Amino acid sequence: MSASSSRREWWVAILLVLCVVLVGFWEIGSRLASRPFDDLRLSAEDFAGFRPAAPLWRFWLVHMKATPTEPTVIAYEARRRNEGASGVGAPVLVRLVHGYNMVDCMRIKQYQVELLTDRCRAAPGDPPAPGGTLPVQVWRLTSHAGKRMVWVTSMLRASDFAATDADTRDMAFPRVGTPDDPAWAPTGLKWSSFRHPVRNFRLFLRSKWNASRSDLLTFLRLRQPAWASDVLLTMVSEYHGADSVTEATEHAVSAYVLDAHEIMYRQFLAHGGLAARAAQTQ
Repeated sequence: MSASSSRREWWVAILLVLCVVLVGFWEIGSRLASRPFDDLRLSAEDFAGFRPAAPLWRFWLVHMKATPTEPTVIAYEARRRNEGASGVGAPVLVRLVHGYNMVDCMRIKQYQVELLTDRCRAAPGDPPAPGGTLPVQVWRLTSHAGKRMVWVTSMLRASDFAATDADTRDMAFPRVGTPDDPAWAPTGLKWSSFRHPVRNFRLFLRSKWNASRSDLLTFLRLRQPAWASDVLLTMVSEYHGADSVTEATEHAVSAYVLDAHEIMYRQFLAHGGLAARAAQTQ
């Protein structure tokens, strides 16, 4: 055997060992990254005794957090008592969720999301908002079927429900670059997959990239995927009218949803302030 062929065999052996070591490190890293999510701070017990009430509104509890890692903490349906006075009268679903990116979440669900009003970002040099003032973002959502709705979001501190000027679009979960094609769903490798191999492989990679929330280490399964925030909360108020919102009714609907949103915020803020003071005295 010549010296050159012997050296080649040594290099091949070293390369194989390096590949085995690399795969081993990847397996260990992927197993560590696949651990369950940590429990989120708020639980149903944090809302014991919480009973929202307002002179012109009625509230019904429709959801309460059931597991430690569930993002949605609590949700109420709100309706005006005198429905004729508002000119709208439809239910508004108000949810308090561990901080998440509402815009990308709905984009994943094939909604078109447009910003109508932004009271979160203050102009440079403006003083901070006074205590109790609620920064809000008003959104127009259009489903793939063409139905339009109005949603309102605010970002609150999880410790005492105080308002912040954070933008829901800044949250890491769930952030995607391009929504998945609604006509395509991953079904595994089949003979039909080879009819359009390049297109199917591209769609597969895009789905995996979106599932990783556009993060390379998560895409490689070396980092735990982003999850809802335990520091900030996203308060979302959703117009649930049966009819689509039109240009003629959008202003009235926005005012109606904002009213429910701000009233519920004051309820959450009062409850959070009491809970924070009680925790300090313990």
